Amino acid sequence: QPVLDAVPPERRIDATHGLDLALAEACIARARLFIGNDSGLMHIAAAVGAPTLGLFGPSPDRIYAPWGKFTAVARTDRTDPELWDGYRRGEPVERMMETLPVERAEQAAIALFRRSGG
Repeated sequence: QPVLDAVPPERRIDATHGLDLALAEACIARARLFIGNDSGLMHIAAAVGAPTLGLFGPSPDRIYAPWGKFTAVARTDRTDPELWDGYRRGEPVERMMETLPVERAEQAAIALFRRSGG
């Protein structure tokens, strides 16, 4: 909510309550930078050519990273095969996204934005 509140109403699209895929694609295609977790929306962003930064915790970015000319990944240091296997089996795993340093995501976002001509 603080992020939404910081953006002027005329410059934001609040999709927190969901969008159908066609509307999501249309909104994301206009983005100058998409930052999101390993999800379908992240892959849609990369597919429509939006500069896309994927944030990764337990899922392996070597398999699920976004593809495209202007894509990048920021990940936690805590991922390893045993944790991913446990996660897939539904075993309790610490909240790995909380171990992704904000500074790492910020640096990756800035570098991607610059590389994409943003």
